[in-house]
Amino acid sequence: MPIFEEATQTAAHFLNSPICVLGILTRDRVWFKSAVGLSRIGLMNNLATSRQIARTEAFCPRVVVEQRVLAIADAIADPLFSKTLLVQRYGIRSYLGVPLVTATGQCIGTLAVMGLNPRTFSDQDIAFLELIARWSMSEFERNHLQQLQQLPPPAPALDTTLAPSAVKASLLSQMAQELCTPLTSILGMAKVLSQGIYGPLSDKQQEYLQIIHNSGQYLLTLVNELVELGSLDEQSPNLNLNPIDIEMLCQQAISTLNQTAQRREQQIQLSVEPGNRIWVLDKDKVRQMLYHLVFSVIQASSSDSVIRIHVSRKQNALHLSVWASHPWLGDGLPQVALALHPPDPETDIALVSTEPTGWTALPAWDHPETWDTPTLSTESKPSQPADSRQSLGLMLSQQLAQLHAGDIVIQGSAEEGYRYVIRLPQLKPGTEPISHQQL
Repeated sequence: MPIFEEATQTAAHFLNSPICVLGILTRDRVWFKSAVGLSRIGLMNNLATSRQIARTEAFCPRVVVEQRVLAIADAIADPLFSKTLLVQRYGIRSYLGVPLVTATGQCIGTLAVMGLNPRTFSDQDIAFLELIARWSMSEFERNHLQQLQQLPPPAPALDTTLAPSAVKASLLSQMAQELCTPLTSILGMAKVLSQGIYGPLSDKQQEYLQIIHNSGQYLLTLVNELVELGSLDEQSPNLNLNPIDIEMLCQQAISTLNQTAQRREQQIQLSVEPGNRIWVLDKDKVRQMLYHLVFSVIQASSSDSVIRIHVSRKQNALHLSVWASHPWLGDGLPQVALALHPPDPETDIALVSTEPTGWTALPAWDHPETWDTPTLSTESKPSQPADSRQSLGLMLSQQLAQLHAGDIVIQGSAEEGYRYVIRLPQLKPGTEPISHQQL
């Protein structure tokens, strides 16, 4: 398991220890999920080949039962361990073990370093080994908790009745989860290195580590977004309506995009008008709408911009406005976004994608007298491909808004600046989703 291999190699190297093992305790044995240096106690020895030892012959159970660090400077002088197989057959003299504790507080094993000579371990040695143990367990728990069982769980019967879209969404989610493991390992090791554990770093090394950390965080954000999209594919077109704190929902979307904004030297700010913050909606779908609109504005805006989200209530509808503010360029949607969706100066324009070659501009719901607005002409083709990520994200957002009996429009003027506005009416739990034919 890569994360455990990294943990044992790092601990052995930093603590200058010939042997390091990560062991999981079962009813009668200790299983080494990762080990470094076992060949030092004899080539092809039984401990190295079987990677296990009887519970009664190991030091690990003492750590697990008491859930505390065990440091042995000289095992031969310790009456509890001097007669064990590790000491008598394999010559282990010094031992430092720290518990591996799950998020629920259960101790499942140890991360330990061992030596063939007596040794006194310092407080710094103990603190470092505990750090590596906590880090390795946090990564392990993400996807591999089931491997703690001696026997793997039975594989579920293949359900051939699943729709292709459901299979695709499930596969996408599993692949995205698999990506999380190496990404979190990269982030964890970058953090360990940045703390100067292996010695002081130069300014250039610190700079490169920061780039690695920021890039890893950005990739992790994209992977999480893949998981979210996969879940949407499984749920659509069903609405899961519940009373939601809209400010908290916006904050969740912002936290997901903060790394993206920082990479472009931008900020995201939220403002909420006073009043009731609870709104009945589908939390995941509205968060996706907001995510894609904000992402689109981030990508189209220049550095030093502030991406603004404003929550208000008008005409018994929830309004989520998104635009950019720049110290020199002023407020409003960037020119790239306006080129893709030119606003009508006389009315709000709803965004509805009908063809892959462009967008159809339809008047907003409160201007029915202008419903014959034509599609965009070839002279006003967007400067950005209609199948770009921003365009596809806006298409998805509009479809999700329609499920809520709402829409997404461009509001404002050339003088004040334009902005995207998600408009969602107040629904009740149990409301049926709105089809395109009903709009």
